[in-house]
Amino acid sequence: MISVSVQIDSQSPLPVRDQIASAYGEAIRAGRLPAGTPLPSVRGLSGRLRVSPTTVVAAYRELCASGLVLASPRSGYRVAGSAQNQRREYQLNRIEPDLRLHPVKEFARLVFQTASDDERCGGYEEYRGYLGLREAVTEIDREIGIASDPVSGMLITSGSQQALALIARIFDAGIAAAVEDPCYPGARLAFGHAGARVVPVAMTEDGPDAESLRRLAEPGAVAAFYCCPTYANPTGRTWSEAARRRVLEAAATGGFLVIEDDYLGDLDYLGEQPTRLAVLAAQYPQARVVRIRTFSKCLLPALRIASVTAEPALIARLLALKVADDLGCSAFLQRALARFIRQGDYARHLERVRPRYRMVRETLRDVLAGLRGPLRFDDPPAGLCLLGRLDADVDPARFIAECAKSSVLVSPGADYWLQAARGSDQVRIGFGALAPDEVAGVVTIMDAAAAAARGFAGEASIL
Repeated sequence: MISVSVQIDSQSPLPVRDQIASAYGEAIRAGRLPAGTPLPSVRGLSGRLRVSPTTVVAAYRELCASGLVLASPRSGYRVAGSAQNQRREYQLNRIEPDLRLHPVKEFARLVFQTASDDERCGGYEEYRGYLGLREAVTEIDREIGIASDPVSGMLITSGSQQALALIARIFDAGIAAAVEDPCYPGARLAFGHAGARVVPVAMTEDGPDAESLRRLAEPGAVAAFYCCPTYANPTGRTWSEAARRRVLEAAATGGFLVIEDDYLGDLDYLGEQPTRLAVLAAQYPQARVVRIRTFSKCLLPALRIASVTAEPALIARLLALKVADDLGCSAFLQRALARFIRQGDYARHLERVRPRYRMVRETLRDVLAGLRGPLRFDDPPAGLCLLGRLDADVDPARFIAECAKSSVLVSPGADYWLQAARGSDQVRIGFGALAPDEVAGVVTIMDAAAAAARGFAGEASIL
């Protein structure tokens, strides 16, 4: 049997089971453990590493969930395939969590359990969303200082994109809606499709720049401002509390609605505990904030469940629009998610995965610090995405195509600016789906792709 060296670090924030899974995962992807190779018995490995058999089983289950290992009742655990047959594509063009860590099977079992003992889960759900879910979300809101009203101040939507589309439609066509620049493209699309005139707000490393904010504060200048103060897309940056207060002061003066997209705040894997705009807004009586939170990034993208919290009159308007769209979200998923939260599973899930994302981020920082070629990245903040910049002599389209040849997909930076040319020399990557041992290989591919695309800038791309 081929031996794999596993060094258990008791001081590491990464759980021991993840350290074991990472060591064996790296060996499998590197081809040191060929397909069919049996893994050590649970009892044998637990004795060698001086850990409990339960910890080894948890590590092996993680490897099974990632598709690297197969379990057999009689023959134990075996390698499912070689490195060449595993994880053939790295979809860094998405901000997606590592589904090898997230409770896909556990949640599926919970859906089944809910279907077995909740007779209402197969029917139509309340138009506002399942009250039990709204109450569960209110409880986790309360933990971060937000006093949500689950009865009349909250609406469940089919993901944050539907929430944005509904919010955009409450305004008359032709109004001015401000968005961060750069920002999540879905926000621009939502306002644009609703007939709004989209106004870019230049962003610094700490929120809107002073001149942009001054213009927003002019009464009647804009009707709404979409922003992502916590782990922004595409930069991954988080505003300071001072920057958040400046925006609320501008909203109180200018009379515009602030749309806070809190898509990743629950993850908080560095323990920064940023204060949400929805919390600070209580100190600015004239400032109005509508907050969107989604479970797509922190839990499972397939859920397509988000909550919108705002003043009751605004929720009532959004509800009227939503009923015209789809009547209600899935009762199966809403009721299962409510149980997941109330049983404490959501909190335990976040505690379990935070060390892993922290390790991915630290590994990425170390690897990126060594780049000396024509591709440079910002220092990764505590989100799951960041921007990279290409030298002037590198053709961005060719770079993206070269990355794709090696099954690494990245997003063109031009997608995130209102004026695409401003981001034409940049790319965005989402690193949440990477394991720590995959980071160096992926960065090497991107570095080589940038070198291969050098000298083609300005040429018509034929790729």
